[in-house]
Amino acid sequence: MLSKLISIQSRERLTDAAMAARLKIARSTWTEVRNGRLPLSHKVQMAAASAFPELLGDLLGSVSAADSVGAA
Repeated sequence: MLSKLISIQSRERLTDAAMAARLKIARSTWTEVRNGRLPLSHKVQMAAASAFPELLGDLLGSVSAADSVGAA
């Protein structure tokens, strides 16, 4: 999902501040996530799916994968 968020940011020509605002997170948090210094948390994934509905399938896929691991 992170690579898709970065692609969306590039495609829509959003600054880090504008992208963070769309995700409703701090700019510093987005910068750390984008640069791989922080993990892509569930909170950020939920915000991403809300801000960019085309990512909802990615979010649902990650939930399904997590459920499958927990069931093993």
